[in-house]
Amino acid sequence: MAPIRSLRLKFACDEDWQAFAGDAKVRRCETCRTAVHDLSTLTRSEATALFRSPPASGLCVRYQHDKMGRILFRSETRPGQRVWQRFVPPAVEAAAPADAGEDERPGD
Repeated sequence: MAPIRSLRLKFACDEDWQAFAGDAKVRRCETCRTAVHDLSTLTRSEATALFRSPPASGLCVRYQHDKMGRILFRSETRPGQRVWQRFVPPAVEAAAPADAGEDERPGD
Protein backbone atom coordinates (compact mmCIF):
# COMPACT_ATOMS: atom_id res chain seq x y z
CA MET A 1 0.00 0.00 0.00
CA ALA A 2 1.23 3.47 -0.87
CA PRO A 3 0.56 6.49 1.36
CA ILE A 4 -1.78 9.18 0.05
CA ARG A 5 1.17 11.48 -0.58
CA SER A 6 1.40 9.66 -3.90
CA LEU A 7 -1.85 11.38 -4.91
CA ARG A 8 -1.29 13.32 -8.12
CA LEU A 9 -2.69 16.85 -8.06
CA LYS A 10 -3.51 18.64 -11.31
CA PHE A 11 -2.67 22.08 -9.91
CA ALA A 12 -2.48 24.18 -6.77
CA CYS A 13 -5.27 26.74 -6.58
CA ASP A 14 -4.78 30.30 -5.35
CA GLU A 15 -8.32 30.71 -4.01
CA ASP A 16 -8.81 31.40 -0.29
CA TRP A 17 -10.48 28.54 1.65
CA GLN A 18 -11.57 31.00 4.35
CA ALA A 19 -13.58 32.97 1.75
CA PHE A 20 -15.57 29.92 0.65
CA ALA A 21 -19.11 29.31 1.91
CA GLY A 22 -19.71 25.98 3.60
CA ASP A 23 -18.61 24.02 6.63
CA ALA A 24 -15.39 22.45 7.90
CA LYS A 25 -15.63 19.42 5.59
CA VAL A 26 -16.71 20.94 2.30
CA ARG A 27 -16.97 24.47 0.95
CA ARG A 28 -17.93 25.91 -2.42
CA CYS A 29 -15.50 27.81 -4.61
CA GLU A 30 -17.50 30.37 -6.57
CA THR A 31 -14.65 30.99 -9.01
CA CYS A 32 -14.76 27.48 -10.45
CA ARG A 33 -18.19 26.56 -9.01
CA THR A 34 -16.83 23.41 -7.41
CA ALA A 35 -17.12 21.80 -3.99
CA VAL A 36 -13.74 21.67 -2.22
CA HIS A 37 -13.37 18.81 0.30
CA ASP A 38 -10.97 19.07 3.26
CA LEU A 39 -9.46 15.58 3.55
CA SER A 40 -8.09 16.34 7.01
CA THR A 41 -11.61 16.70 8.42
CA LEU A 42 -12.47 13.22 7.13
CA THR A 43 -11.56 9.82 8.47
CA ARG A 44 -9.62 7.51 6.19
CA SER A 45 -12.84 5.59 5.53
CA GLU A 46 -14.70 8.75 4.57
CA ALA A 47 -11.86 9.84 2.25
CA THR A 48 -11.84 6.40 0.62
CA ALA A 49 -15.59 6.64 -0.02
CA LEU A 50 -15.15 10.14 -1.49
CA PHE A 51 -12.45 8.95 -3.91
CA ARG A 52 -14.45 5.88 -4.90
CA SER A 53 -17.49 7.99 -5.82
CA PRO A 54 -16.17 11.43 -6.79
CA PRO A 55 -18.62 14.14 -7.84
CA ALA A 56 -19.41 14.27 -11.57
CA SER A 57 -17.83 17.74 -11.72
CA GLY A 58 -14.50 16.36 -10.49
CA LEU A 59 -12.79 16.17 -7.14
CA CYS A 60 -11.14 19.20 -5.57
CA VAL A 61 -9.41 18.75 -2.21
CA ARG A 62 -7.35 20.48 0.44
CA TYR A 63 -5.54 18.91 3.38
CA GLN A 64 -3.07 19.36 6.21
CA HIS A 65 0.09 17.27 6.36
CA ASP A 66 2.80 16.30 8.79
CA LYS A 67 6.51 17.16 8.49
CA MET A 68 7.05 14.18 6.21
CA GLY A 69 4.38 15.38 3.79
CA ARG A 70 1.86 12.71 4.78
CA ILE A 71 -1.78 13.77 4.75
CA LEU A 72 -3.44 13.89 8.16
CA PHE A 73 -6.93 12.43 8.54
CA ARG A 74 -9.41 12.74 11.41
CA SER A 75 -8.88 9.82 13.76
CA GLU A 76 -11.56 7.14 13.68
CA THR A 77 -10.78 6.08 17.26
CA ARG A 78 -9.55 9.29 18.94
CA PRO A 79 -12.11 12.09 18.47
CA GLY A 80 -10.58 15.53 17.92
CA GLN A 81 -7.19 14.21 16.81
CA ARG A 82 -5.61 14.09 13.38
CA VAL A 83 -3.51 11.07 12.50
CA TRP A 84 -1.57 9.79 9.52
CA GLN A 85 -2.96 6.53 8.18
CA ARG A 86 -2.10 4.50 5.12
CA PHE A 87 -4.46 5.35 2.29
CA VAL A 88 -4.57 4.19 -1.30
CA PRO A 89 -6.90 6.39 -3.32
CA PRO A 90 -8.33 5.07 -6.57
CA ALA A 91 -6.62 6.51 -9.67
CA VAL A 92 -8.01 10.04 -9.47
CA GLU A 93 -6.40 13.37 -10.22
CA ALA A 94 -7.50 16.16 -7.90
CA ALA A 95 -6.93 19.87 -7.56
CA ALA A 96 -5.79 21.29 -4.24
CA PRO A 97 -5.97 24.90 -3.07
CA ALA A 98 -2.54 26.51 -2.76
CA ASP A 99 -2.90 26.76 1.01
CA ALA A 100 -3.45 23.02 1.31
CA GLY A 101 -1.14 21.56 3.87
CA GLU A 102 0.22 24.87 5.15
CA ASP A 103 -1.34 24.55 8.60
CA GLU A 104 -0.49 21.36 10.43
CA ARG A 105 -3.21 20.34 12.84
CA PRO A 106 -1.92 17.38 14.85
CA GLY A 107 -4.90 17.71 17.18
CA ASP A 108 -7.95 19.92 17.49
